[in-house]
Amino acid sequence: MEEVFGFGLLGLIIFTVGLGVKRWLKPKKDLFEYEDEIILDDKMVHLGPFSGNPMYKHHKFILLLTVSSSFLSADWTRTIDGWGIDSYSNENLILHKTGNDTNTNFYLEMARPFCVTSEPTITAPVGNTNYSEDDEIKATMTVDRGKPKDIVLKVGNIIGEGSNIDYVFKLKYILSMRDAKSFEIKFDNSSPLKDMRFTIEGLSHAIKHSERMCMSSYDIYQSDIQDTNYI
Repeated sequence: MEEVFGFGLLGLIIFTVGLGVKRWLKPKKDLFEYEDEIILDDKMVHLGPFSGNPMYKHHKFILLLTVSSSFLSADWTRTIDGWGIDSYSNENLILHKTGNDTNTNFYLEMARPFCVTSEPTITAPVGNTNYSEDDEIKATMTVDRGKPKDIVLKVGNIIGEGSNIDYVFKLKYILSMRDAKSFEIKFDNSSPLKDMRFTIEGLSHAIKHSERMCMSSYDIYQSDIQDTNYI
């Protein structure tokens, strides 16, 4: 009887040690192992507040605040590369960069729960132009010193009042820009819009910081996100 008990105890010890060794040898999964991947699932990319999807009708007013000139004067969390990161709800982050002419602005959205960078959006002054919502303007886009590519800018909204009225452009068919230092959008002679140029160096770092904030359990309301100024 004592021998049976001894063999049983020995077997239990061997099993426990083997299980511990297996867990120790098994590689740990890095939460951000795939953080450089951009998921281009149409269902996710077109469900943000910039998308015009019906489920985000209640974010319409917040969207106008986000891209209005008065809101841009507010304090953004700034990275050392000059990227602004801010929140307009506890589920959404906005990455922002002012254009080289200081009149245009480039935005990217990141929304929980997937925390995917999406919805590239540009705002630009209306000036002497007269485009309407849903109009599409052809242009060419050049990233760094690469080859120009034909793209389309769609007028999603027209916002502001008085002399401060902006177009909200949604970009279609854009080039990859995650690791780029700059990009330029040029219009042909038939368009009265002025060419746009953005210095976006540090975008990949801004995306990584935003992903960490987005994936954390930390509340990302504007009153709380200001504590991340160390980025």
